Amino acid sequence: MNRFFLLCIFLVFGPLSAMSQVVTGNVLDGLDRNFLDKVLVVNLQNGDSSVTNERGYFRVRAQEGDSLVFLRYYFIPKAHVVGSEKHILVEVFLDGRTLPRFDLYAEEIVIPFRAGNLSTMRALSDRPAGPGKVYAGTSNNQSLQPGLTLDGPISYFMKSERQKRAYAKKLAFLARQKDYLDLIQSDSVMQALKYEYQLSDKDLDDLIIEFNLLNIDHQFLDMNWEQVEKMLTDFLERKTLYRKEE
Repeated sequence: MNRFFLLCIFLVFGPLSAMSQVVTGNVLDGLDRNFLDKVLVVNLQNGDSSVTNERGYFRVRAQEGDSLVFLRYYFIPKAHVVGSEKHILVEVFLDGRTLPRFDLYAEEIVIPFRAGNLSTMRALSDRPAGPGKVYAGTSNNQSLQPGLTLDGPISYFMKSERQKRAYAKKLAFLARQKDYLDLIQSDSVMQALKYEYQLSDKDLDDLIIEFNLLNIDHQFLDMNWEQVEKMLTDFLERKTLYRKEE
């Protein structure tokens, strides 16, 4: 009787224990070997899933022969077939082609962003570019379907491209006003003018505004320091003549 009872227990709970087998593991960044969090781990057979914590740890229901897939944004998806092991270590690698683009601008120099030691893949920004260029590459999807990158008429009208052209145009305009800006923004020059023509701060500010409006047609483009200085002093002489007469 006891043997029959034990046999029944084995027949009933044996398959259940096999079905409830648990596999644990840790996910590592394949480049720096650090633990990787926020990786989605899915068992394609039973649909059970888990998300790795800050130690790269996950826990899913699986049995030998099941297929696990590891997914994370900007990383290449990884598949793993469960074997007899109960704890596994899995490496996933960054997909450099799906990383978002970064543009850093300085006052006079445009610096291309290049993240060090992230991928052996060559970035699209390192390739010769121009209107009509079409590049084969990985589209931003987890199935790694082939995709195309177009650099040409469409990208020319993108907001980021328009902003870069406007920025470059503004820098070129300011470069042509360099001597005027150096003079008008010089604190020592302004102090000397106030003393010479007996002006308060407000008086000088108002006269500078009037001076700029009178020359708005050319805005001092390509003029050297001496030209701008003479125009300004002549203007101030005329406007403050009555003060000297007094």
